[in-house]
Amino acid sequence: MARRTPVKSKLGRPADVDSAETRARLLAAARAAFASDGFDATTNRAIAEAAGITAGAIYHYYPSKSDLYVAVYGEVQAQVYEAFEQAIEGHDALLDRFAAVLDAVVMLNRTDPSLAGFVVGVAGEAQKHPDLREVLRPFRGVNASFLGRLVADAAARGEFAADVDQRAVEDLLNAVLSGLARFSTQTGDARRHAAAVETLKRFFAGTLIGPRPTT
Repeated sequence: MARRTPVKSKLGRPADVDSAETRARLLAAARAAFASDGFDATTNRAIAEAAGITAGAIYHYYPSKSDLYVAVYGEVQAQVYEAFEQAIEGHDALLDRFAAVLDAVVMLNRTDPSLAGFVVGVAGEAQKHPDLREVLRPFRGVNASFLGRLVADAAARGEFAADVDQRAVEDLLNAVLSGLARFSTQTGDARRHAAAVETLKRFFAGTLIGPRPTT
């Protein structure tokens, strides 16, 4: 009986590993393009060139540019709020937690400025494109949920005065985060952004303003 020649398996990594890495490159390239050029001006060809794939290959992962934009937004949300959750571990007081969140924002901005650039542009893109607004709606509650939890925890610990409007506190924290993200994007200067954060933390701590000069 003739002996069969054993079939050799192909060398290299599993296909799913390569696919995951390609998807990660694609999302990173798309995030940078959307952040710098906006949704309308971003082309599949530019994204593909940055990701090292063909333009046609994008459709293997995402059927449309809108689907790709939503995927980027979901990844950004997951990355940002994972960093926020890690930052507040070990902190109880609201100001300590929020200061830790601000530190996480500084680190994220230094690591990848396109995160803030993308987030800043989302509201405008959603206004211009109703189809995007609808599919992004489920993601947009994450920010309110996180900040709402911080404020609710602080209220439960009795940190607020009796007349404080908790919703107003949430709005203030949200405005601070979004304002710093916009400032970072407009200046493109991570050092100025970090310095502004440190100054804000001193303001919260009561060490920014010195004693009034005596006359």
